[in-house]
Amino acid sequence: MDLATHQRKLLSLFRSNYQAHPDDDSYIQRIARSKDLKEARGNIFLWRIWVLERTAPLTFALLKHRKLLNQAVTAFIKGHNISPFRETQAPEFLAMLSTHDDSLIASVAQFELALLNVKRGDPGFYVVHWAVEPYSILNSLAKGLPLKDKVPEVAHEIRVSGTLPTQFEIARVHCEHFQ
Repeated sequence: MDLATHQRKLLSLFRSNYQAHPDDDSYIQRIARSKDLKEARGNIFLWRIWVLERTAPLTFALLKHRKLLNQAVTAFIKGHNISPFRETQAPEFLAMLSTHDDSLIASVAQFELALLNVKRGDPGFYVVHWAVEPYSILNSLAKGLPLKDKVPEVAHEIRVSGTLPTQFEIARVHCEHFQ
């Protein structure tokens, strides 16, 4: 086996994207069965948790509340070539979640990603659509408070830009303008 193939298999073993086959060389088979691989995967997972809890706190809190955190972080590890630089991990994680099937998770991730970009000097103007009232949700997530069971389903948008006095503003929108 050539070196590149060997390295791709090892990386895929770390990401849990590859299962050793009987025709793999003995080294790959031994690594696939090793306790060290399991421990390394656990360490990688815990490092991602540590970084994301600090760099994407709103989305992290929502995923934790919805009991989707482990699933989301596992999908992130499996599906992305994650840089070792923690500054790049949150934007990639938030971008992945920005299209989540759960519209609230998608909205929170889009908002947090836009805010992160603006805080890093991005001159862009972002608009994030919400199908629910975002004030109480963002307040609860930011302060670590329980989320309300029922949140009014009223269309809002959050505009994020470095040109705004507080870098973002929340506005209620009429349904015909919400798309």
